Amino acid sequence: MTVAAQKATPPKAAKAAAKPKTAKAAANAGAGAEMFETVEELSATAREQFEKFMGDFQGNSEEIREQFEELNDAMQENFDRTRDYVADVSSELTEAARDEVTDAVQFANDIAKAKTLSDALEIQRNYWTNLFDTRVERARDLTNRSVDVARENIEPMTAKTPAMFDTKAFENLFRFPAKA
Repeated sequence: MTVAAQKATPPKAAKAAAKPKTAKAAANAGAGAEMFETVEELSATAREQFEKFMGDFQGNSEEIREQFEELNDAMQENFDRTRDYVADVSSELTEAARDEVTDAVQFANDIAKAKTLSDALEIQRNYWTNLFDTRVERARDLTNRSVDVARENIEPMTAKTPAMFDTKAFENLFRFPAKA
């Protein structure tokens, strides 16, 4: 044997060094098996979480869909109620305009027939007072009815929170797993 060979490693030390490498390889092989089990467990856990997520999503999506349908129905009723109200108000205002034109024509005829200045002033005072009182009464009635329609329209919105503002439907959807 050469001196260099003797200095490298004695035969007993070489065997001892080989043993830990083999034990280390065996440990790594065992860790690989454990890792494989861990990957399988990880895959099973991920599958369970995904299935739970999809179940929650499907349950929540159905709840959200129902809430949006209720909201849509309420909004449709509001639009219908408002459309009917506007149509009624429009026809009433058209009728009021006809009445005012008729009254204005009558006023012009009465002024033309007035014999004295005091009669003309009296006719004019009566016409303008009547016109003002009638318009104030119409405005009051229109305001009260508008407030009633607005209350009826807002009632479904306050009675139930719309789905877009209901965060309870999303509680289970994006839940993070609890730490062990």
